[in-house]
Amino acid sequence: MTTAVESGAQGVRWDLTPLAPSEEAMKERLDAAVGDAAAFVERWSAKSLETIEPTSLRALLRELADIRAARYEARDWAFMLTNTDSENPAVLDIRAWVDNGSPRLDDAIRHFELAWMALPDDRARSLAEDGAVARDRHYLLGVRRFRPFMLSPAEERALSARDATAVTAWQTLRDRTLGSLSARFDDGTGEREWPLSELESARRAHPDRDVRRRAQETSTALFEPVLPVIAHCYDSLVADRLAVDDLRGHDDPIDQTNLENKIDAGVVEALLAASEAHVEIAHRWFRRKAALLGLERLDAVDLQAAAVEARQVLPWDAARRLVVDMFGGVTPALGTEAESFFSENRIDAEPRRGKTSGAFCAWPSTRVPGFVCGNWTGQLRDLVMLAHELGHGTNYALAAQAQTDNSLRQGIAIGEVPSTFAELLLVEHLLSADEDLGRALLARELDQAVMAAYMSAAFARFEQGAYALRAEGQALNADRLNALCEAAVAKVWGDAVTDELGCGKLWWASLPHFIKARFYTYAYTFAFLLAAGLVARSREPGFAERYERFLTAGGSASPAELMAVVGVDLGDPEIWNDGFAVLEGFVERMC
Repeated sequence: MTTAVESGAQGVRWDLTPLAPSEEAMKERLDAAVGDAAAFVERWSAKSLETIEPTSLRALLRELADIRAARYEARDWAFMLTNTDSENPAVLDIRAWVDNGSPRLDDAIRHFELAWMALPDDRARSLAEDGAVARDRHYLLGVRRFRPFMLSPAEERALSARDATAVTAWQTLRDRTLGSLSARFDDGTGEREWPLSELESARRAHPDRDVRRRAQETSTALFEPVLPVIAHCYDSLVADRLAVDDLRGHDDPIDQTNLENKIDAGVVEALLAASEAHVEIAHRWFRRKAALLGLERLDAVDLQAAAVEARQVLPWDAARRLVVDMFGGVTPALGTEAESFFSENRIDAEPRRGKTSGAFCAWPSTRVPGFVCGNWTGQLRDLVMLAHELGHGTNYALAAQAQTDNSLRQGIAIGEVPSTFAELLLVEHLLSADEDLGRALLARELDQAVMAAYMSAAFARFEQGAYALRAEGQALNADRLNALCEAAVAKVWGDAVTDELGCGKLWWASLPHFIKARFYTYAYTFAFLLAAGLVARSREPGFAERYERFLTAGGSASPAELMAVVGVDLGDPEIWNDGFAVLEGFVERMC
């Protein structure tokens, strides 16, 4: 394993003082925000909104933006500390007092949004269209999309209060059940106790096929006894979601997610149908990958294994130059913002004890800068991580200069477009700079593309089947969920992939997405295909200026309006073809 010294990441830690100069300073900020939130609720009663004037609404929105900023600043700060110093008892205490105070900020935000949704349509639209609140117009109108499904204030409070037992308890039971699983395993470095999470990683990506197969067998043996418990958790959550949908008047279980993503149901269905119609591109890559691995046919345990090995460790300083140059090649502003993460010590890249795996970008508010966390070992996956998270970071950097904290953030579907676009640009950039390294990265990105463009869409189809069964009164037991999941992924794999060890049927149990939310995964398909389409458009005159405007808009417009800035019409069912054409071109380059 590459060390932090060998990869050049030793000592690359972030400086969080721009966010919180000290623990005491953050406590004072949160305490003040809690007081401001209480005063906000008292000052801006639901009754007062019935007669509020636009200039007063502007003042209200400024106060609301400050409360929202304080909420994210405290939560993100605690989250960042927890992820980089998880064994420190003092950090757990910090997390506790942030968790204790921040719900009061949530209550103030919910108070306003419920009161705003209760206003008659004409009154709300007249206020939102006034120039005094122009910067938050989309936020105001966006909140109203939930109005037809709103319950009484008392019922809304009751639903929120029951989350700990009706929702969180089932999610926690699932996490604790799987988190407690481990088995003795030897990957060739000596037998030891492996937690399920490590076994899952080994069965997906270990370079030795025999190790991948044995890790899959061991994982399956761990899953089998607890599948009834995991299935019951999922069944209970689906039943509860359907019951709440019935109360709210939703006709389709995917409606709530579409509302949150601000995407029309017809666009989502066209997206899923397009994925199914272009699945032969995935089959072509599976066959090519099998040849690269020296196999007659790919098996499910080979899907995430590296088809082309990168033989070198990429030093941190070289990665910095590479990604900054890449962003600067899009627009100078993006290069400047990417470089500032490095020069201002806003990246934590050093692997160390107490630091969790994975990567993320946090941009708490318009008042403070953003930060990126990862674990740099000099591998290609780390380079992709860096580009991906800086895709988020540069997006937020531009948006924070122009938007309020009420309009800073997009939904998940649009929010993943800039980060995915950065990944795909990295492929093209590296192919031109270092063909061998670029080819290894391209092979890796094709594996990720198949997950995003096809598997994520198939998981949405799996969920549609599961919710339909439960709505008919059939319990979602392990056998039914296995069958639904196996059928969904089999359509992606076709006859190009075997599944000798039964990997396909267990995706529903191993992925947290289905338990944590519903129909979450189609956002990955949406973002990948739009981002891939933008790669093709990036060569057009004027693209750089349009793309910068798209990023700067943040969450101040709908997905349809935002994508129109870069020349994409979400109402056109053919728009997905651009993304598939780029994907097909990537496959051709590997042949």
